[in-house]
Amino acid sequence: MRRRRDDRAPRIGPVDPQRLDTGSADDVVAGARLDGLLIEGLDLAGSDLAGLALDECRFGPALLDDARLDGLRATDSVLERVTGTAVRARGTTLRDVRLEGCRFGAAEWFDAQWDRVNLDGCRIDYLSLADSRLTDVLLTGCTLGELDLRGATVRRLALTDCRVADLSLAGADLQHLDLRGAELERIDGVLALRGAIVSEEQLVRLAPLLAEAVGVEVG
Repeated sequence: MRRRRDDRAPRIGPVDPQRLDTGSADDVVAGARLDGLLIEGLDLAGSDLAGLALDECRFGPALLDDARLDGLRATDSVLERVTGTAVRARGTTLRDVRLEGCRFGAAEWFDAQWDRVNLDGCRIDYLSLADSRLTDVLLTGCTLGELDLRGATVRRLALTDCRVADLSLAGADLQHLDLRGAELERIDGVLALRGAIVSEEQLVRLAPLLAEAVGVEVG
């Protein structure tokens, strides 16, 4: 019998660009449009890479300490083992992109548009996707100090085998935010959980927060 697709799950296909030419640091500049390149082993700390565009590229390993990537556009690309203490990338557009094994301190990626994006095995102390539009996003095996989704519009985002210390949701519009595969420590903006999917165990842990938020006195 054919297994029925879960309409709540992110719809993500494989991303594996092949037959790539080798790029260099001279290619990676603000406003550049890179197509079909392998870009690895670069130290881009402190660089202003605003408006950089990647199409069918593999990017990384790379060091991006204090780099600025506002307006980054990436399609059909893989970013792997990219690291940075603080990376600002406001207004990014990612479509069919995989981030694998990346390490960031503060990733300020608010006001983004992400479609069919997979973060796999990433460790991020602070990930801000506030005021973003996120559709078909999957986080697998990730450790996040804080995930900021305040004011975000979410359609089919799932966390699998993830740990999140702080989840901020105030003002978010959620449809199928699947938290069942996440170990959650704290949630800010618990009333915005409407449209989220949680496990029975998580619901029990959330009950005191929900009661407090709606003014229910227990006891």
